[in-house]
Amino acid sequence: MDWSNRVPHMLIIGYGNPDRGDDGAALHVVNRLRMRLGQPPLTEDDGGLEDLGRDTAVFVPQLVPELAVDAAAYESIVMVDAHVTEELRPVVYLRLQPEYQPPTLSHQISPAMFVWLVQAAHGRNRAAFLVSLRGHCFEPQRGLSPATAALVDPAAEKVMELLHA
Repeated sequence: MDWSNRVPHMLIIGYGNPDRGDDGAALHVVNRLRMRLGQPPLTEDDGGLEDLGRDTAVFVPQLVPELAVDAAAYESIVMVDAHVTEELRPVVYLRLQPEYQPPTLSHQISPAMFVWLVQAAHGRNRAAFLVSLRGHCFEPQRGLSPATAALVDPAAEKVMELLHA
């Protein structure tokens, strides 16, 4: 299916650490989505932030407050990451609500806090979602475990479904 003509004004933000195995899964999902959007793939060193346009997917090491200002220009935001929770589903997705949750010890913020910052930057709420793949190996290495690699395409499909629901 050709998604290029059906994609709404959206920003997809993948985040994680490609040097820690499955923690870099979002980069692979972002690149699948960039192919569908007719954009070149990203490398671990190129997050795509310099090419923000109408519909795009970017990759960053972590969600930071500064990115919320850029994200406020978009109608929809989807964040993609890897998880190791007790959740049994291999790909978890949910609609996010803005929630003020200041970081306790670091600059890193939660997806709900990021959405809160986007709302604060623009004065209105955006449609925001989180899609998270089950991670299996977070050892210092590049590349995904076979189990997480098998979830990249289903996660990319879920992003597209959520944005067209």
